[in-house]
Amino acid sequence: MKPRFFSSRRSIAFKLTLTVCAFLLAFQTVLALLTYFYFRNEISRIISGQQLAILEMAARHTGQKLASSLEVIKEVSKSVPPPAMNDPEMAQRFLDARAGTHALFDNGLFFFSMEGKLLAESPFLPGRRGRNLAFREFFKKSVATGKPLISEPYRSTHTSGAPAVMFTSPLFDRNGRMIGILGGSMNLLHDNFLGILSRTTFGGKGYLFIVNREGMIIVHPDRSRILGYLDSKNPIAGKISEGFEGVMEYQNPAGIRYITTLKAISGTGWVMAANYPEDEAFAPLKKIRQYFLAIFIVGALLTFATVQLTMKRFTAALVRFSEHVRNLVGKRGGEKLFNYDKENEVGIIARRFNEMIIAEEKQKEELIRASTHDSLTGLYNRAYFDSELKRLARGRQAPISVVVADIDNLKICNDTKGHAAGDALIRAAARMLSDSFRVEDIVARIGGDEFAVIIPGMGRDDVVKIIERVKATIALMRHDPGECTLSISLGSDSCDDPADIYHAFRRADEEMYLNKAKNKVI
Repeated sequence: MKPRFFSSRRSIAFKLTLTVCAFLLAFQTVLALLTYFYFRNEISRIISGQQLAILEMAARHTGQKLASSLEVIKEVSKSVPPPAMNDPEMAQRFLDARAGTHALFDNGLFFFSMEGKLLAESPFLPGRRGRNLAFREFFKKSVATGKPLISEPYRSTHTSGAPAVMFTSPLFDRNGRMIGILGGSMNLLHDNFLGILSRTTFGGKGYLFIVNREGMIIVHPDRSRILGYLDSKNPIAGKISEGFEGVMEYQNPAGIRYITTLKAISGTGWVMAANYPEDEAFAPLKKIRQYFLAIFIVGALLTFATVQLTMKRFTAALVRFSEHVRNLVGKRGGEKLFNYDKENEVGIIARRFNEMIIAEEKQKEELIRASTHDSLTGLYNRAYFDSELKRLARGRQAPISVVVADIDNLKICNDTKGHAAGDALIRAAARMLSDSFRVEDIVARIGGDEFAVIIPGMGRDDVVKIIERVKATIALMRHDPGECTLSISLGSDSCDDPADIYHAFRRADEEMYLNKAKNKVI
């Protein structure tokens, strides 16, 4: 049995208290340091408060300007005559007539087809009409979401690679079908409301800049840095990725320390930042700091040496724990747990750490399932379906069949009986499809009302039989009066060469759409 002295006198808290009390700096040094840091903190607090207030106002104003600019492009899109999307000259005349809109979108106005081709642009540049810009991220997101958006910065070919931001609004025909995209681009080097921010200063050398969550620089006084990225080791980049808003201090690679304020711009994934050099902020304290430093060094060295020697003896368990945590990467299962059964502070930390590891492993398993399955139906999701297509395309298993299914008239169900009924219809379709195929078949929900099935080892004739069975099952299904009637359009195709699986998927999709056109309720 260990003596009571061991449990009461050898805890980490007792040892640290004893060490700090035994080697406190002289009263004058402590008083001097406290005085110095008090005034430094007060100056920092005042500057930080002022800087944060200014930045909040600037970020709010910028967010409002971005939102109003997006609203402008949305309003313009409402007045676009649908025939213009099939008549480049009509589209050109429409864009050229938007003089007021040009004043806002100083990098041009654009019409894009659903295939990503440039139908018209204003100002007109010869030789560009018909250029395929489907690779642009703003085009992909606009088509995918069907909603207006503000793009991340990109290099505009309209202005010889100048950095720009695109505001887009989808265009729809009378039936609600997307037929194109209207875009308005803003040049980040011009004196628009974004460009002007780069000339905003704090004091003598403080400045504003804007970055996105990935660290891409959008607005900066040094225009050569626009579209570049913050160094991943830069503390600002880390704080931005964490979603931090507020005031921090950091030192850049050149050794210049800044008081930095971060504030998110509403409606975007952008963050406005203000850098104010500490040398300028704390200039009055520079001489006082030098005086205090001389006094502090002697006591600090003595304290450091004493604490270092003491900690080597008393923190062996804590050091072992830190080594365990540092080498945690690569360990699996029970290897991640830290074995320590003593009843002191390290023991408490070890138990909580082990509980956290166990919870994390459980959460990881849940995340893996969530990443591969659709939350509404429990079927595989689109990401898993695509990965299986890729895997099978590289394999040797043949034949392979693909079935594509799409729920008919889901929108009518949602509009007439509510989205809850629509969700129930989707779940019913999922259950029916899941029951109709083998366990080894990959049944996935790949869109809102679209499903797909990969059937390894089954050819065309067998798949046709399965589809007929699915149709018969649907015909026999009973529905409550309050439910929507399930109707599914199906398409299928097979391939004998695994490398052709993507073609089979496309052909099945095309066949499904042909069938869907026949089943559509007018």
